Amino acid sequence: MLTLDEPYTCDDDAALARMHALADYWYAKYKIETTWTGTTGTMRGRVLKVKFDAKIAVGNGRVWAEVDAGFLAEKLGGKKYVVGKVRDYLDPSVSLEDLEARAR
Repeated sequence: MLTLDEPYTCDDDAALARMHALADYWYAKYKIETTWTGTTGTMRGRVLKVKFDAKIAVGNGRVWAEVDAGFLAEKLGGKKYVVGKVRDYLDPSVSLEDLEARAR
């Protein structure tokens, strides 16, 4: 299990929209499904035949996530990949429109 607690500088609504865009990207690429209830999401799917389950929450200037991707995924760089993607999608120098286009 990996835990992520990533700060952001935009407002909470913008950060939530960016995490929605990331979830859409992961669905397009890996078919990971995300169910949102307000500012909290639950993700489920498989990446390269490895189970991927996560809970994500956005608010108060932070994205918090708990990801269960299995031992092998963690050893093969799963945490680095997830952290990198979250940071990329929270980067204010990249527009939301550009992020949303990645899922097409």
